[in-house]
Amino acid sequence: MPADPATLFFVLVITSATGTLLLTWCWLQNSAERTLLWTAAAYAGVAIGSFLFAGRGIIPDRLSIDAANAFSMLGMALAWAAGRAFNGRPILPWVPAIGPLLWVLACQLPAFYASFPARVMLSSTILAIYAVLTAREFAQRDGLLGRVPVVAMFVVHAVFVALRIPLTLTTVDDLPGVYQAAWFGMAALEAIVFSQVIAVLMVSLTKERVEKRLNAAALTDALTGLANRRALLERGAEAVAEAARRGRPIAVVAFDLDRFKEINDRFGHPVGDAVLVAFAAAAVATLRPGDIAGRLGGEEFAVVLPDASAADAAAVAERLMTAFRQASAAVEGCGEGCTTSAGVAASPAGRLGIEQLLSAADRALYAAKREGGDRVRFEAVAEVA
Repeated sequence: MPADPATLFFVLVITSATGTLLLTWCWLQNSAERTLLWTAAAYAGVAIGSFLFAGRGIIPDRLSIDAANAFSMLGMALAWAAGRAFNGRPILPWVPAIGPLLWVLACQLPAFYASFPARVMLSSTILAIYAVLTAREFAQRDGLLGRVPVVAMFVVHAVFVALRIPLTLTTVDDLPGVYQAAWFGMAALEAIVFSQVIAVLMVSLTKERVEKRLNAAALTDALTGLANRRALLERGAEAVAEAARRGRPIAVVAFDLDRFKEINDRFGHPVGDAVLVAFAAAAVATLRPGDIAGRLGGEEFAVVLPDASAADAAAVAERLMTAFRQASAAVEGCGEGCTTSAGVAASPAGRLGIEQLLSAADRALYAAKREGGDRVRFEAVAEVA
C-alpha cells in the first residue's frame, strides 16, 4: 500500500489531538468519570509522540527518536491507567513509568542507539505489552457489553505492533526502508483507525456504565440497599412466571417491624433508619442467593422465595426474625433486640400472581400483628388449575 509518511503522521497527530479534546470535554461534563481524563491524557501522549515522529530529519534525533517513542509508550501506558481507573483499582505509578524509562535508558547505549532493528524490537515490545495489559484490565465480567470491543481493539493493536518486529527484521534495515515497505501503510492505517475507534468506544463504555448505575439506583431502596417496591414486583413477577413454567412452588413472606413508630417517636429517625438497615442486613445474611428481598415502604418488607413451600417460607421467616433481633440489639432503643411480624403465602405450582401472593401474605401479616406481633402466620390461597 503506497503511503506518504508525512501525511500519515499528520493524520495520526490530528486524530490523537482531536481524541484528547473530545475526551477532555466529555470528562468536564462528568468529572466523576476519571477514566475519560486518563484516556485523554493517553491520547495527548500519543499526539505528542506522533508530532515528534513527524519531525524526523528536521528536529534533533533525541526528540524524534528518544522523546517520540517515550511519549508514545507513555500514551499506551496511560490507557492502562484508564482501565485501572474504570475498574476502581489503584493506579501504580511505576507501571506507566517503567516502559518509557527503560526506553530512555536504553537509548543512552551507543550500540543500541545505532541499531535500528534493536530500537524497533524494544519499542514494539513495550508498546505491545502495554496494549495487552490494557486489554486485560478491561476484560472484566460485570455485564457491560462495551468492554468486548475495547478489549478486542487493544488485542488487535498489540498484534499489529508486535508484527513490526519480524517484518522489520526480515524486510528492512533502517527507517527509510520502513517507509518504503509494503506493510508500512497498513500498519499506519491500523494505528489511525485504532486511535479513532478507541475514543468512541471509551465514551460509549463510560456512558453504558453510568446508565446501568442509574437504572440500578431507580430499582434500589436508597437506605437499605434492598430492591424497592417497583423492583420487587418486577423481579417477583419474573420469579412467579418461571415457577409456573416449571410447575414449581414459590412463596412470599411479608414483614412489618413491631412498634416501629414508637422507636421513631422516642429516639428519632436516625435510630429508626438504623433499625431498618439492621433488618436489611439480617435479610441479606439469611436468604439464599436466588431469593428476592425488598422494601415495600416505611417499615414494611417482603421476600420472594422460589422453590419454597409454605413450611419452608415459615422456617425462613423465623430465621430472619431471629437474625434481625440479634442485629438490632446493638441499635439504641432496641434493648435486647427489636421484633417483627411476618405473614406467609405460597403457591405450590406457581399459578398465583405476585400481587395475589403479596395480598395474601399481607393479610396473614396483619393477623400476626393483631395477635401481638413477633410471630409468623400463614394464609392459604386456592390455586386455579
